[in-house]
Order: sequence, then C-alpha cells, then structure tokens
Amino acid sequence: MAHSNNNTLAAYYGKLCRNVGTKTLMHMSPALKRTLCKRCSLPLLPGVNTTLQVDKKPEEETSLDVEKEKTPIKRSRRRKAKSKPVEAASIDQQTKLHLECSLCQAKRRFQLNTNNECWVESPAAIVQTITVSKQSAEERPEL
Repeated sequence: MAHSNNNTLAAYYGKLCRNVGTKTLMHMSPALKRTLCKRCSLPLLPGVNTTLQVDKKPEEETSLDVEKEKTPIKRSRRRKAKSKPVEAASIDQQTKLHLECSLCQAKRRFQLNTNNECWVESPAAIVQTITVSKQSAEERPEL
C-alpha cells in the first residue's frame, strides 16, 4: 500500500513540474521529458516502477500470421511461471526499447543506437556561454 502511495505522490510531483514549466513559459529539457510518463507524469525508473523490454527485429508478417490474429484466443487460468533467463539481444538501428508504466500501464518506445540528437542538445544550439565569477566586496563597483 505504501509503495502505491509513493508512486501516486511521485506522479503528483511530476505533474506539478510540468505545470510549473508551462506557467512560466519555460521548456523542460528533452532528457527530463523522456524520464516522465506521458499519461500520469510518474518518473520512469526501470525495475522499480517500470517494466523494460528490448524489442527484437520486426519480422515481416505472413498470411498465416494474419489468420492467427483473427481467431479468438481462449483464456485459461494464469499460473505463476518461473522467470526465464534473459537472452542477449542484438542491438541495431531498428531495435526499440519498450517502457511500461506500472501506475497507468502507458507504453513508451525509444529507438536504440540512433545518431539522431535533439536540436536543443546539439552544440549548434548554444548561442552564448555566460560565466559568473565570485567577486569580493572590494572589487565590486559602487552604485
């Protein structure tokens, strides 16, 4: 029970962070946006409150696969199965990372191994660098 309350509280603070950014007309960094659930604003922490899966290469659908999808699935009682060992996945340009939020079951997909960068994160986006140094009381000009 306490664990779900912590998730709810974390989602509240995530939503509050988004609202403050909207009201002050400031943009959140893309890296921060990627860590929040789009539906409930819960911080996505793989293994803690998020399930993480690496998608295999997309296989082409055959006519048999399409026919299988049309048949109704008979549901049986689920039994707790032992977890299977995780296979090593080969990562290429089409490999995707799937995150599923434990609070609202929203799913997010990210491509792995891409050379694409957000413009905000690129060096060309930096217009000016300002350095602030500490000045002692004697060095400050008097007003």
